[in-house]
Amino acid sequence: MRMLSMIYLLLFTIKVFSQDPIFYNTNQSLVYLNPSFAGTNGLIRNQFLYRNQWPTLSANYITYYNGTDAYIQKTKSGLSFIYLHDDIRNGLLKRDEFHLAYAQHISLFDGRGKLIPSVQFGYFVRTLDRTKLNFGDMIDSSFVSPWDYIIPSGRKSNFDFSAGLLFNYEHLYFGFSAFHINQPDEGLLGVSKLPVRFSGYFSYNLHIGDRTIFQAQVNYQNQNNFNEVVIGGNFLLFNSWLLGASYKSLDAIVVRTGYRQKYFTLQIGYDVTVSKLSGNTAGSWELSASFNLRNKEERSQLLDMERW
Repeated sequence: MRMLSMIYLLLFTIKVFSQDPIFYNTNQSLVYLNPSFAGTNGLIRNQFLYRNQWPTLSANYITYYNGTDAYIQKTKSGLSFIYLHDDIRNGLLKRDEFHLAYAQHISLFDGRGKLIPSVQFGYFVRTLDRTKLNFGDMIDSSFVSPWDYIIPSGRKSNFDFSAGLLFNYEHLYFGFSAFHINQPDEGLLGVSKLPVRFSGYFSYNLHIGDRTIFQAQVNYQNQNNFNEVVIGGNFLLFNSWLLGASYKSLDAIVVRTGYRQKYFTLQIGYDVTVSKLSGNTAGSWELSASFNLRNKEERSQLLDMERW
């Protein structure tokens, strides 16, 4: 019975881990949201994000994201590089991803708008620590090995392909992206195709005076049988302080705050779980930091949050 429970747990863990991590502070994970955001700050940008999902559970998820993108003036294009590390159950199952994206910036409406198509090529490595799958025997409580029954692979790697499209007109942004278009095999227990993830994004930055912005956002995610809509808003106050909140259609309210300066941004966010899991998961934490280097004439301007 204990052996059967272990097998079910392993299968469930691998199945759940087949879905991409989702960040709810999209302003600090722009290229992860859509590779077409590469180069949209006008020069060089680096964004880092740490997410701890369900910290009170033994099966919590920890994710590290780092994305760097740059605008190439000569070719009017953007380049980006992403590294993502995912960890479940304290090292039981890990995933490392590397992505390189190219985005072509096409000017519209005498420079007031842009259409930005993009492509992204990636490589991932998935590893399973089989030493962490020992379960005590129900009779003598000694440890037994399950590998006489099931032997999953300890490592799987593959290539990945994604694409995106972004439309920007003045302070309005609208785009969609498709990830894992080739549906690469990531199976540790036989063949397991990584489902395509579709993402849609809409936002508008309302400039109030010369020191305040209100940004309205709608974000849609679909992967396999997972569908989620996130509706929210963010304030930039006195050109420095950030306050925001979002509602997740599935189970949570997200609140965040932070500080923005000419060259860097620091933010912290928390998912307040409102579903039946409330009280068992302690929600999720996101910590983010970004570094931005822009043209000198833009450093003191009140820029949209997608351009920061």
